[in-house]
Amino acid sequence: ASNKYRAWFTGMAPIDKTRIIVGVMIDEPSDGVYFGGLAAAPVFSEVVQQTLRMMNVPPDLAVKPLVTTQGVDESF
Repeated sequence: ASNKYRAWFTGMAPIDKTRIIVGVMIDEPSDGVYFGGLAAAPVFSEVVQQTLRMMNVPPDLAVKPLVTTQGVDESF
């Protein structure tokens, strides 16, 4: 049916010397969150972090804190 969604996210890690490639697909994500970056990327992140930790692969880039901004949505 046209009202059903699948959220996808794929990636590889670490970036410098790739050791794993992971794909995550969530069939019919709930709560109106159906974009891959919102529904599947958090699962990808957790899987990759745990897998690299178990493989004793160190991070290849320094982790920088996320920058958050506050703003007002505008209508165009």
